[in-house]
Amino acid sequence: MLNYSVLPDLVALAALVAVFRSMLRRHAGDQLDRWLIGWSLVLAYFCVRLFDVGTGERERWVHTLAMLLVEMAGITFLRACSRFDVLGEQPVAALVWTADMLAYAACVNAGVQSWKVYAAIVILIAVSATLLHVRTRSRRALGNLAFSLTASYVLALALGVLLWLHHPEYGAEAIMVWLYLMCGIRFAQHWPRKTAGVVVTVFGFFAMASLHPITWMLGALIPGLSIGHEVWNIPKFIAAVGILLTFLEQQIDRAEHLALHDPLTGLPNRRLFEDRIEKTLQRAERNRTLAAVLMVDMDEFKKINDTYGHAVGDAVLCAASERMRHRLRKADTVARTGGDEFTILLSELTEPQHAAHLARTIAESLQQPVTVEGVTLRASGSIGVAVYPNDAQSADALCALADAGMYEAKRRGKNAQPAN
Repeated sequence: MLNYSVLPDLVALAALVAVFRSMLRRHAGDQLDRWLIGWSLVLAYFCVRLFDVGTGERERWVHTLAMLLVEMAGITFLRACSRFDVLGEQPVAALVWTADMLAYAACVNAGVQSWKVYAAIVILIAVSATLLHVRTRSRRALGNLAFSLTASYVLALALGVLLWLHHPEYGAEAIMVWLYLMCGIRFAQHWPRKTAGVVVTVFGFFAMASLHPITWMLGALIPGLSIGHEVWNIPKFIAAVGILLTFLEQQIDRAEHLALHDPLTGLPNRRLFEDRIEKTLQRAERNRTLAAVLMVDMDEFKKINDTYGHAVGDAVLCAASERMRHRLRKADTVARTGGDEFTILLSELTEPQHAAHLARTIAESLQQPVTVEGVTLRASGSIGVAVYPNDAQSADALCALADAGMYEAKRRGKNAQPAN
């Protein structure tokens, strides 16, 4: 005999797991791997639920295995949600912590009554959590580590209180509530921009965390009320759909970014620059301020590529782009508009001399040595400047004038050669 009522959920989740696997083939990464493992564990939970029929020893084993699978899925999701992989940093402590969590649920389902067993497990959970966070090698996320350690102590304290109240059987549900509540919190922290996918996912995890408390409250308020497992499975699908939606939004954002930015330097490309210069000139006309275009061309860049290879040339371009970006205000723009050509857009200027001063500053910064793969180079740049509205009144004319000024500067002298 099988519990055929689980089949619709099983088929639906199998389809979602197939989608995750398809995404993994296109965009491999540790995070997607963990999501795939987590949802595969939930799929295994539904497979086990197929045998959830009858009563007695068989039902107890089915319930135990189902709870352990959902708990392992929660631990995997928690690792996938976290920006900082504490479990990966300390694998031994992570293994002990995971085993303790699973052991508590297994003891509850096995009907263990000894308070000493549960007390030992709770102490091990607290100790292993401490080792996980205190002995981690990276100190980049002290705030996250402190929050995670505090949350682990809260769980251990809750389990201890349940043990003191002689209700250790509620501890398994408390662990489940804690795991999925932490998944929702960590997912929200991992994705600070609250898109529709993020909101749906966090809601799904919080709903999964609230299942057991809601069951207790409904049981107390309405004795004899029976709610089918199908209803309680809805939050799982909400979370799964939300995660897929989040990754889809991420891919769309990435595609939009690549369409408007240079893949090597990450700077705006010509298309984005043209949009920004039109808006900047309109704002300058409206506010009666000045704007300027600086055309920058790297000197003797082809010689660098031919002599040292394209990898060195790319590194020189990246170094040059960083130096220019660090010397601009947030309101200004530096774009890569050609192979070794950059265009800088300055806005809200009050004096035309400001543009010339910045051009000299950038020229000096570009002449600083760049060391790439053991080779030290001095890669200068020739710069042309045009100011709106003094020199030209349209974007095309402004860029053409700056371009002409750049070529004139290049004719006056070049300086791209290995440093002595």
